[in-house]
Amino acid sequence: MNDLPKSLIETIAEKLVAQLREGTAPWQKPWQPGEPGAFLPLNPTTGKRYKGINALHLMSEGHEDQCWMTYKQAASAGAQVRQGEKGTPIQYWKFSEEQGQTDADGKPVLGSDGRQARQSVRLERPQMFFSTVFNASQIDGLAPLAPRPAAVWAPAERAERILQASGATIEHGGREGRDSAFYRPSTDTIHLPGKEQFPTADNYYATALHELGHWTGHASRLGRDLGHPFGSEEYAREELRAEIASMLLGDELGIGHDPAQHAAYVGSWIRALQSDPLEIFRAASGAEKIQAYVLGLEQVQTLGQAASPQQTAVAANAASFTVRERVGGKDLFSQSFATLDEAARCYVTKSQAANRSMEAADGRELAGVVWGPDGDFECERFASPEVEQAVAAAQEQHWQGFGAAQVDKRAERVEGETIMKAEMENAGDSDVALARLQVVRGGSSEAGAVLDAAAMRHLGFTLPHDWNGRVMVQGMATGEVDGEQQEASAEQLGLKPEFWSVYAQQGDGRHQWLADRGTQREAAQLAGRLALIDAHSETDEREKAVKLARLHEEHVRRDPSSAAEDLIAAREARKGAELAAVTGGADLQRRVAQIEQGSGQAAPGASVLLAVPFREKDEAKALGARWDRAAQSWTVPPGADPAVFGKWHRQPAAEGAGGQEPSDGMPAAPRQSRQYLAVPYGERKLAKAAGAAWDKVAKSWYAGAKANMARLARWMPGKAGPQQGPAMTAQEEFADALRSLRCVVSGEHPVMDGQKHRITVEGEKHSEHSGSGFYVAHLDGHPAGHIKNNKTGEAMDWKYKGYALDPEQKARLQAEAATRLQERQAAQAQLQEAAANRIVRQMASLLPMAEPTPYLVSKGLQPTPGIFTDKAGKTSYIPATDADGKKWSMQYIGEDGSKRFARDSRKTGCFHAVGGLEALARAPALVISEGYATAASLSKSLGFATVAAFDSGNLPLVAKALHGRFPGKPVIIAGDNDQHLEATQGINPGKAKAQEAARLTGGRVLLPIFAPGEQAADPKGYTDFNDLASKSRLGMDGLDRQVRPAVQSEIESRQAYANQDALTLARETLQRRLARSGPQ
Repeated sequence: MNDLPKSLIETIAEKLVAQLREGTAPWQKPWQPGEPGAFLPLNPTTGKRYKGINALHLMSEGHEDQCWMTYKQAASAGAQVRQGEKGTPIQYWKFSEEQGQTDADGKPVLGSDGRQARQSVRLERPQMFFSTVFNASQIDGLAPLAPRPAAVWAPAERAERILQASGATIEHGGREGRDSAFYRPSTDTIHLPGKEQFPTADNYYATALHELGHWTGHASRLGRDLGHPFGSEEYAREELRAEIASMLLGDELGIGHDPAQHAAYVGSWIRALQSDPLEIFRAASGAEKIQAYVLGLEQVQTLGQAASPQQTAVAANAASFTVRERVGGKDLFSQSFATLDEAARCYVTKSQAANRSMEAADGRELAGVVWGPDGDFECERFASPEVEQAVAAAQEQHWQGFGAAQVDKRAERVEGETIMKAEMENAGDSDVALARLQVVRGGSSEAGAVLDAAAMRHLGFTLPHDWNGRVMVQGMATGEVDGEQQEASAEQLGLKPEFWSVYAQQGDGRHQWLADRGTQREAAQLAGRLALIDAHSETDEREKAVKLARLHEEHVRRDPSSAAEDLIAAREARKGAELAAVTGGADLQRRVAQIEQGSGQAAPGASVLLAVPFREKDEAKALGARWDRAAQSWTVPPGADPAVFGKWHRQPAAEGAGGQEPSDGMPAAPRQSRQYLAVPYGERKLAKAAGAAWDKVAKSWYAGAKANMARLARWMPGKAGPQQGPAMTAQEEFADALRSLRCVVSGEHPVMDGQKHRITVEGEKHSEHSGSGFYVAHLDGHPAGHIKNNKTGEAMDWKYKGYALDPEQKARLQAEAATRLQERQAAQAQLQEAAANRIVRQMASLLPMAEPTPYLVSKGLQPTPGIFTDKAGKTSYIPATDADGKKWSMQYIGEDGSKRFARDSRKTGCFHAVGGLEALARAPALVISEGYATAASLSKSLGFATVAAFDSGNLPLVAKALHGRFPGKPVIIAGDNDQHLEATQGINPGKAKAQEAARLTGGRVLLPIFAPGEQAADPKGYTDFNDLASKSRLGMDGLDRQVRPAVQSEIESRQAYANQDALTLARETLQRRLARSGPQ
């Protein structure tokens, strides 16, 4: 997978860095005031503009037209993307989907139009998709964009309304603000020059709104980090967000954009993007939040003018917003935990915030929560400055105390020298282990308090009282989820870890966050300390010995100075401890009891379960099948005829459990059934707080061992309404990605074995093992892959959006893939052998070519030994052999130049030697090209046998095989210069593969050079050395001048090396003989 293209993140970042250097990045381009919404890219089909990184990516493409759409949208509009145009990839998240509505019996509910009614379902697992869009300038027949409705407000008037609604303190002129514009966080004030110093009102409001963007970063608003001096990298990052936001606001209001005064930050922006490509994603997301916040001020003022008397009640409750919670790495304030839960149950808005839980609400949203007449909460979106001020005051008061506590804690943790600190940690860890031992033995509540105090004093955090001793270290990153920057697993986000979190596993399987560490090594060190604490707090001496032996083995394995015998001794000690624990402790008796108890239990009643492959789920749903979240299976609905679902019938899990045993011979312990839940993604934190846990294999929430079932009742499958179906497997998700690039998924596809595969695309003749599509994908670690549609030029880097595969799942899938690969290779080998035999028989009826065929005439060539034709003399037959001389295939070239190979034959690694294999063995060099006509032209010029590899992809394989057969010959790769493909698709396969072949063999690459203007006028017609000889003004003489000296130079160099090697060998032989003979 190392040869895959760069990720979309890196590609966008590199492009923007290059444009920053040139001063052409989207936010660096000035534009004059004009019509609002006339600059940023938008989709004319949906009428919505592209946002965040997608907007910057599309703007960086440099098209004048602001309209972008997908291939299908263009077709539905009666337009057509021009052939050869290359699309631009974008990415987006999906948080809900439409599903068909059914009644209690599973039958479709029909709407007024007679069709099945649809309903929106919020997803538990948001899905990220990639799409390819084309600019309107790449599309023929597209109608111009309809005129926008006339603006109700003039741009300057609307900008003034926003400034007034913000309530920001703006100071004009004066000693500090006369000649500059800036925002001062310490006083929360905006300073601007006098209005008379601006040439136009638009210039003034553009500057004011830019500073208002910085103003939104205050801790009481969006809470960005503003405490860095001018000139620092952090200051430049904030300036990047404000500058992009200014561009967005300038387009929204039609007041223009002037970035000239921020040119000083370009160098810092370039360094930030080069060191962390994700910074541009975060900056684009932050800019969108700034714009949404600023525009929201205007909406709040409008609604505030008609606010209800409930504002008084809201203001009265504001003072209670003082309880602190940690959500996504940020401190938020709410009324109380119980209130949050109750409020979240009926929290409803009319905007995109409908999917957000109250736990993720900010101060402004909390300010809008009021008591309703029925005792529940209602959410109103109106202005409430009194509440906002009260919330801000509560935050300030809280941080004053919290900051002091944090300073004291940090002071304690950095006391003393390094050696003293290590000794304190060891002694302190012993105290923690002793305190935990009392808790494990069933100590009183006082024992738990002692453990909390010891852990906080020596570790800086508390340990769960039901900790099972297991620790998890997970790389974390900050990424955009549901339009917001949140901290999540770096693997799930597909990002590079920014820090590492350490978790302790509780008795019910849930993980509790303990601490964050800046490096993986620091996190591993903390995990090692915790493992040692767990070992020393083990009540069973045999289990304690096992844990200590495992820690010792791990320490020896990680120590670079450990010898092999040290590792062997540690491993044997660990095995001995494990054997003693199993045979001498209570564990063996416990297992025997489980066996005896299990043998006497009767299997519970069976359910009608269905084994429905994902690709057939729509068919099963159409017949009425339902997804049973508890059983994690499709089932036959009540009252339905099971015979209808006969093709998917399977044995119930209860029956199978009683008659099967694991491979180790020990019966598995009965698995406790889980109550699965239908938890929308936006409510996941509330569910987790109520005791829900995440099943990584089933990819669903379930009620944990200590769950509050009353609080989880709203998410029970029977009460949750429509739910998201089962999660896709990696193969199913990758198959959808293939279809999105118009690949035809059928047969064995996709084969996710890390190898390259061809696949048919829409609009071409179907074939299982060929086509204009290409993909490579794997299941190792986090499944990923790459897809390319060579017909349209579309490409996609894909990563599995689900969670990590269960080890058994991954092993089974890999075993199945390996088995299919072996079967496919065996079947292919049989077909290729049969094709080789068929070709040998066919050659008996062919004639050696004596007169040139129409194809050879068009190429200016005469027949060479070893090629054939038929009685009509129209078709050219070019045999293909391997390095051992076996004929595997035949290339057929028609009189019109069309080419094909024998059906089911092997072409990979095969070639045609112009003049024959015997002549090739006598040749002083291996000169290898793609097509036969090129090889024949080179042979004519050089006077010895050359090689045709048939295409660029075969060049490295043929060169490597022949170099192994003739290691003493120099290798010259006469490649094609595919400039027409480089211009249209960004790749030059002829040049790239020639260079690869040369690297593999230590050879040299030759590319044809045409007369001035020839290749530029017709890049597709001038690519190879035969074109140079037969089409170019330079003719055969030009080919001789370019090829003969280069080849002769390689031959002479190789001969010189050979002579030098022979001389060195003779000298060494003589010296050995003299040494053996001794003095005379």
